[in-house]
Amino acid sequence: MNDEDAAPGEDSHVAKVALYMETLQARMDPDQYRALARALHEAFHLLADGREGAIGSEDDSAFTPEMNREFATVLTILLTGKMDQQIVEVPGSDGHSGFVLMDPEEADDPAKVQEVRDFIDQWTTEREAVDIELDGIARASNPGIDD
Repeated sequence: MNDEDAAPGEDSHVAKVALYMETLQARMDPDQYRALARALHEAFHLLADGREGAIGSEDDSAFTPEMNREFATVLTILLTGKMDQQIVEVPGSDGHSGFVLMDPEEADDPAKVQEVRDFIDQWTTEREAVDIELDGIARASNPGIDD
């Protein structure tokens, strides 16, 4: 990519990511930082190529919730150029918690946070219903599929 192809502010986004990564390196366990940096490197390449993909490793259990939050934070900085996003906990319908990154004004608005939580809960419920339906179709199409 040359300078004419660069998106407006792209250089500043990269500079902010580099700055944030330096702070992460200073405060994270070296092994966790390396695993996070590898996952981010892979994600950056997928984004740059305009491709979709799943990012993971043989031992996803080593990728802690904190590492997931930092992963999302770095991607948010890269994509938006914003470094002031706030992490908001979002309890899942299955008892597990997730999180979203929100603008500070929205994160401080309980009604907006609840709206986001409701949207995620609705989306998750719809996604689970689609998954169940697709599983049923697959089983009907292939009677030999085991449970």
